[in-house]
Amino acid sequence: MQTKRKVQLFIDKKREGQYFELPFDVPENVSRIDVRYSYPRHVETVKDGETECIEKNIIDLALKNSDGRFIGASGSDRNHVWITEYNSSLGYAETEIKKGRWAVIVGAYKVMDEGVTVEYEFTFTHKERTLLKGDLHMHSLGSDGILSVDEITDLAKKTGLQFIFITDHNNYFHNRLLKSDADITVMPGVEWTHYKGHVNMLGVREPYDGDYYTNSLEETRELIKSARRKGAIISINHPFCPNCAFRWGLENVEYDCIEIWNGPMKKAEVDCIRWWHDQLCAGKRIPVVGGSDFHRFEPGRAIGMPTTCLYAMSRAPSDIYAAILEGNGYVTCHPDGPGVFIECDGKIMGQAVEYKPNLKISFTFSRLRKGDIIKIISNNREESITCSSDKQQVVVERSVGNAMFYRAEVHRRYEEGFPCMPVMISNPVYIKNHGDATH
Repeated sequence: MQTKRKVQLFIDKKREGQYFELPFDVPENVSRIDVRYSYPRHVETVKDGETECIEKNIIDLALKNSDGRFIGASGSDRNHVWITEYNSSLGYAETEIKKGRWAVIVGAYKVMDEGVTVEYEFTFTHKERTLLKGDLHMHSLGSDGILSVDEITDLAKKTGLQFIFITDHNNYFHNRLLKSDADITVMPGVEWTHYKGHVNMLGVREPYDGDYYTNSLEETRELIKSARRKGAIISINHPFCPNCAFRWGLENVEYDCIEIWNGPMKKAEVDCIRWWHDQLCAGKRIPVVGGSDFHRFEPGRAIGMPTTCLYAMSRAPSDIYAAILEGNGYVTCHPDGPGVFIECDGKIMGQAVEYKPNLKISFTFSRLRKGDIIKIISNNREESITCSSDKQQVVVERSVGNAMFYRAEVHRRYEEGFPCMPVMISNPVYIKNHGDATH
């Protein structure tokens, strides 16, 4: 949704050669600001029987945000600029859009004798929850990948992703090369890599200072705590992988989410799903994500396989981080894999709903194939529904009962004789304050 505001500003000849500010108010929950302005720059005159177009007015444009910080200037050659947190007009900073009083810096370079009226139009694009598809785990030439940051970004866009993290091993210098655009949000990351386990540190350019290595559990704990203090999201990667499991012990470190699915679905992922479900049943709330762990082109592994799908408020990094931390989404096999939207009394996956009698929960599944098995899972039961045909959408509604949480999976058998494997795993909706359940 967008709202617009127009303001007319008269500039007197006496103000020629001066700078001054035109304040404007930005409302809450805005993801983008567009600023357009217009004025009669050229005036037609007739001289010696010939019409001339003479430049009579020149008005420059620049902006300040609600913190009073200068965020860019474009002179007089562009009449339209925009600001977002992840991609702004050339010459303008990517800026978090905060509610408050912003300002146009008006440069009255040239003003005709009778003065000039300038019309400004401010367009505010308001945040609204939308589905974004991304990959949280990839490697570039900055470590042991075969593609540059730009090549990964281009390929991710072609794959149908709207956000990515590039997570080179122990190295953060590639984060200086990241660039978002109108189609994709590219965010910093590091895969802290140790012989006893791998950890994604997402959302900050330099998650640790000094040495990256540790040689004890206490040193590891402190390194992870330090990264969190800097704002990094801590994801424990492929914790049950037979080659690079998390041997520090999941109970021994602080983390924000678990990479439940890494590359192709295999026994390690199934073991991780089982462990995670047990944690949920024990009353813990652990968001889950997935990542391709892409290094190079190889069978069964590609960018966006799997895809982490988030119902985020915008494509701004801060909104993507918030959706990861809350678990507002699901993991699916690829960008066009099965999806789900779970809603209960206005709350979605990752959120908690207050229990009340006769409470209903709704599951809307998408992109299903004939033979797919839908699983609706809580702490005390599991229900399976087999799709009889290809379905673009299936809606299931259930009474909450005495469950602590509800989540969903979709299982698929790709070929006869092969096992039925998960192709979609959702984060739960949590039910709190039910008298029959422990929270």
